[in-house]
Amino acid sequence: MIGFLGKDPDDGIQFIVSREVFRTPANMTWGGSARYAIHERHATHALTEFAGLDPDYFAFDILLTAELGVDPMAELVKLWTYERDGEALGLSIGGHGYGKHRWSIKKHETKMEYTDKVGALYAVEVSVDLLEYLKGADQNTSSAAPAPVVTATETSGGSSGTTYTVKKGDCLWTIAKKFYGSGSDWKKIYEANNGVIGGNPNLIYPGQTFTIP
Repeated sequence: MIGFLGKDPDDGIQFIVSREVFRTPANMTWGGSARYAIHERHATHALTEFAGLDPDYFAFDILLTAELGVDPMAELVKLWTYERDGEALGLSIGGHGYGKHRWSIKKHETKMEYTDKVGALYAVEVSVDLLEYLKGADQNTSSAAPAPVVTATETSGGSSGTTYTVKKGDCLWTIAKKFYGSGSDWKKIYEANNGVIGGNPNLIYPGQTFTIP
């Protein structure tokens, strides 16, 4: 698994390359925009005033085909559910978390290439448009995001333990990848820091400090 879009790697849209399954994003686009107010002045140049930032956007295409070990309808149901529920989703590709915090699915478009003999979807190409999920300024501004800090601390037994301070773009998957070499070990970190994170392992915030078991 090279990444995922979802609340966690196990239940999300997994990006996978193997002998049995091929499911990866393509034509990825990441961007943003600023807003400006234009003040017209008589017989001279207009003035522009910075009015703020729009949420970032991220878009990609993904081919879902039964020939490559994928159940197209099952993956589409996940997308539909996330979109309709307004879920805040993590996006990780190659062990790197994208975005300041999370993403919401703004829209998706499915191009149905083929069906099987009973009309079930066999191969589809899906275009997914994501919109940055902005929960609050305290969790998304650059001033609230300290530089990543990794420190060693002494435990009562004299062995070395490790703590990690969350930075923008982190998710448990990427933190586990950093320390263990595999994002699939994220549950170790969650279980060790349940009291800090709370009931939803997908909602972690810059500035939180985790113990890395």
